[in-house]
Amino acid sequence: MMNPRPSFIVCLFSLGCAALWCAEAPAAENRDAPVRIPAGEFQMGTEAGTARERPIHKVWVDAFVIDRLEISNKAYETWQPGHRRSHVSACDECPVTLVTWQEAVAFCQHQAGRLPTEAEWEKAARGPNGFAYGFGNRPDGSKANFGKGLRDGAVPVNSFSPNGYGLHQMNGNVWEWVGDWFGPYPEKRIKNPKGPDTGFQKIVRGGSWHNTAYYVHAGMRFKLDPNVSLNSVGFRCIYDLPGEKSNQ
Repeated sequence: MMNPRPSFIVCLFSLGCAALWCAEAPAAENRDAPVRIPAGEFQMGTEAGTARERPIHKVWVDAFVIDRLEISNKAYETWQPGHRRSHVSACDECPVTLVTWQEAVAFCQHQAGRLPTEAEWEKAARGPNGFAYGFGNRPDGSKANFGKGLRDGAVPVNSFSPNGYGLHQMNGNVWEWVGDWFGPYPEKRIKNPKGPDTGFQKIVRGGSWHNTAYYVHAGMRFKLDPNVSLNSVGFRCIYDLPGEKSNQ
């Protein structure tokens, strides 16, 4: 969320390793604060999907900090007051939608962040145990907003219990833009992938309230024209930890 972010970023870049405390400590004090995701390797992709989700491959991702919540209407409109809300995601704390990829990029840059790479997003979504749905390997409609009717709409960004990393709504509610251009997966282990240098379609992740469990699986990916804005697509930002690059 917007209010704690400026002081967080100052801490992040001025205190070096002490920034780890800034990212991890506030859980009890500020439940909206960004979350540090530790560096590590995980299995990316799924055999449950189509060819675009295969092959399953090992990916190393350096540590980063990610928004605990999807960006809300209220947060986005503090930066862009004239933004039009979708009627299916209209409350202050509902996720902002009707945002193009470039608009999402611009907001994150304004917050001293960026969109996550596809690999960063999936690592965060799977949680520390690598689950398909963050909360487990079986879909559960009581733990995420999916499988609803088109008119049911999104729910506030802090709804439902968080995953093992403390992140809310990584599965369902609204799709989330990531930074990468769409491209096929590599066949071997890779470190900090950023996708192709150019392309025609960007990637959205996580599924939405009106998608089935198939689409809200953490390994599923969908390609989308970066110039479109949909009422089922939002985003969250991440923040680099420059002092924590790994030699893995």
